[in-house]
Amino acid sequence: MTACINKSTLLGFLGEDPRRSELPGGGAVVNLRIATTEYWRTPGGERKSATEWHSVAIFNEAFGKTAMSYLRKGSAVYIEGRLGYRKYTDRNQVERTVAEIVVPKFGGDLKLMDRRQDDAARQEESGKDRAAGDGPPLDDEVPF
Repeated sequence: MTACINKSTLLGFLGEDPRRSELPGGGAVVNLRIATTEYWRTPGGERKSATEWHSVAIFNEAFGKTAMSYLRKGSAVYIEGRLGYRKYTDRNQVERTVAEIVVPKFGGDLKLMDRRQDDAARQEESGKDRAAGDGPPLDDEVPF
């Protein structure tokens, strides 16, 4: 028996802030638009580039919360999911098909690639921001 794999990996930059939408059956989806750019040189030495735009749908609750909390337009992000196709009817009643990277409820991956945002996430989880003096001022009186 032959195994099949549907896996897509992107490393790029957000073109807009993440958007969260509630699903009719409960739950939520976070949508991202990610740009990836390829650079090359022509035989004449001229530098060329081509940018591709990708749609991402995150159904994983934890990754969705991370995206909404720490990602902003211009953020560098690594996404791992599967390639999916979805049909919809637009406002003019024309049926369209869109390709998107789907991060399922269980599985996939999301990594923040911006150092400053990654550090902020790590500090908030560990409480180091308060120890560094970024939190509210501490009272000088010691009760003992």
